[in-house]
Amino acid sequence: MKKLYYLFLIFILSCTKPIKFTLPETEQTLILEAIVESGLPPRVILTNSQGYFDPIDSNLLNEVFVHDAEVILNDGSQDFLLQEFNFNGIYIYSSLDLSAFGQFGKNYSLTINSDDKTIFANAKIPQPLFIDSLWFEKYEAYDSLGLIGAKFTDPDTLGNCYRWFAQRINTYKYNYPPPFDNVKGTVKDSRPLAPIGSSTDDKLFNGLTFDFIFARGEDGNFEGPDYEGVERGFFKTGDTVLVKSTTTTYPIYLYVRAMENAAASNGSIFASSGNLPYNVHGDGLGIFYGYGVSYDTLICE
Repeated sequence: MKKLYYLFLIFILSCTKPIKFTLPETEQTLILEAIVESGLPPRVILTNSQGYFDPIDSNLLNEVFVHDAEVILNDGSQDFLLQEFNFNGIYIYSSLDLSAFGQFGKNYSLTINSDDKTIFANAKIPQPLFIDSLWFEKYEAYDSLGLIGAKFTDPDTLGNCYRWFAQRINTYKYNYPPPFDNVKGTVKDSRPLAPIGSSTDDKLFNGLTFDFIFARGEDGNFEGPDYEGVERGFFKTGDTVLVKSTTTTYPIYLYVRAMENAAASNGSIFASSGNLPYNVHGDGLGIFYGYGVSYDTLICE
């Protein structure tokens, strides 16, 4: 019986054949990530799509950005030709014209021409809504860690959408083990960060006043020393937190929800085989955000 088994195993192994296939070449697509928000200049990042298995290295970062494109922003009454700026290797189209800064209630459109490709998108900056109150909600298991609690009143008009961000604007008081042995004195967060589950519509709480809490978001590109371990997702006693609450539109809410669901369930927004619900049209893909922004500051104590 053993001889028969070995003969069968040899037969199976001898019949295996490696399968080789070549992935088809695909044409590069323009990828847009743009944002208009109240009180700030427009920011447009324009890149070329890359193959899923392409190596990520310095050459890719040099080649991925699209240069010398014609980027036109319209605020409903005036066109602004955006200029290209280099911020530490990140190329952004923007304008320093104060008239191009985001304004509440305005509808914006983007038209971008690059070589023989054209893409366009629309976004709106809704009127702002303000948080009623904020507090530091301590986590019982850790005496110095906690989340941020907020009280909020939603208007009685159905269809409002929101997204929350927070930025720790205080500095690290001490160094951590390598590679974070030189963070003392540096600001904890370089920009406002949104946690998973940061966006919602008002279907479940239209017209209500309610309390909610949210965790600390992470910056995947520039992780800090407290992004792992027990401090992950928590704020800490002594933190000074800039809370950025935004109003947005339903298409943006749908995009953010799908993006966060993909990141939470698959580990990456690129792991899903389907496209996210983009609002960019023409010869490209991407998203054009519009945010009405209000700010609050909280000292965690």
